[in-house]
Amino acid sequence: MTAPFALTTRFHRLRDLLAAYEGLWRPSPFHEPRPAWCERYPRLTARLLGLADADLVPLAADGHALIQMLAAHVRGLAGLHELIALPTAEARAGAAPPVRLLAHVPGRKQAQITAFAGAVGEVGHPLLEWCAGKGHLGRLLAWRQPHPVTSLEIDPALVEAGQALARRAGLDQHFVGADVLAPGTVHHLAGRHAVALHACGDLHLALLRGAVQAKPPALDLTPCCYYRTARTHYQPLNADAGLALSRDELHLAVTDTVTAGRRDRRRAETAAAWKLAFLEWRAAAGVPRDRSFRPVPEAWLGLGFRGWMERLCLRESLPPPSGPDGAGLEAAGWRRQAEVRRLDLVRLAFRRPLELWLVLDQALFLERNGYRVRLGEFCERGLTPRNLLISARL
Repeated sequence: MTAPFALTTRFHRLRDLLAAYEGLWRPSPFHEPRPAWCERYPRLTARLLGLADADLVPLAADGHALIQMLAAHVRGLAGLHELIALPTAEARAGAAPPVRLLAHVPGRKQAQITAFAGAVGEVGHPLLEWCAGKGHLGRLLAWRQPHPVTSLEIDPALVEAGQALARRAGLDQHFVGADVLAPGTVHHLAGRHAVALHACGDLHLALLRGAVQAKPPALDLTPCCYYRTARTHYQPLNADAGLALSRDELHLAVTDTVTAGRRDRRRAETAAAWKLAFLEWRAAAGVPRDRSFRPVPEAWLGLGFRGWMERLCLRESLPPPSGPDGAGLEAAGWRRQAEVRRLDLVRLAFRRPLELWLVLDQALFLERNGYRVRLGEFCERGLTPRNLLISARL
């Protein structure tokens, strides 16, 4: 699938580009009102700040349009489109599964599972479903091919529900209650074709390290949520990775979404504006803007701005604003939010390059440990932005 660059070539070129332009994607306008690049690229800054509100949502969702806009002002980014382009994995043709098989799966998730299962291709070994949940993917694969499926899941309730669904479908799928992060779990990989759709952070890293140890004959993996890790920074799997990413920067790689509705977006915008108002108030008290604070419960939005600020200030040991201070603070937060949405588009242009660099690090780790590896997209981005598929075979 991977073309036109070899994995190593693409990995090194992306590493060098990301390192050369880290001044564009590392600073967060949320914490740094005017990153240094604003002065270096004044025309780009003016272009962003002049964008109409109606343009922001579609532009933020279009990584290629963002890169094109950035490349018009930053000459060195002209080749980024080609560098992140990947082919679509060849889907295995087959009959559509009976409706009852995935009746309990929401439509979008059902389409993702079907696309992933089609991209897995020919199966020549018993299957192992990593982080199975209720085993929807394993159930489809058990229906499509003659090999037994073992589904690993840590949650006893999901194990019970998944086993009941498999029995009802009359399929050779068996659940094992297991923590995939436990060292002993790796033995399940031996001799099996491992599959994992949207395994998060440390869970997919455990699969990769386990594969190198147990040498399963085949592996198909779509990683997700790279920031869900116990470490404060990503630990690359290859010595020539050359980049250090914080957990916040790992989060940047997966900030795109194609499922958020208007109401959810409005709540997110309100939460951001109020947090920015809090940062302004806190900065006036002498606290650095980039000092982190614990997540704010979403339910607090129902308190209104004044109640929200009072609750947060109490938690963070700050006096709440009152009188004239409180009257203009929310408006100041919304003004900052409008600027942040525009300036943050520069960072958003680097979402896919960062994600692809992470996935290349993982694909190369397998290749350098004896696997033949292909990398591609198993579905259109409109179905899920997390559509990168690592296919490895011994």
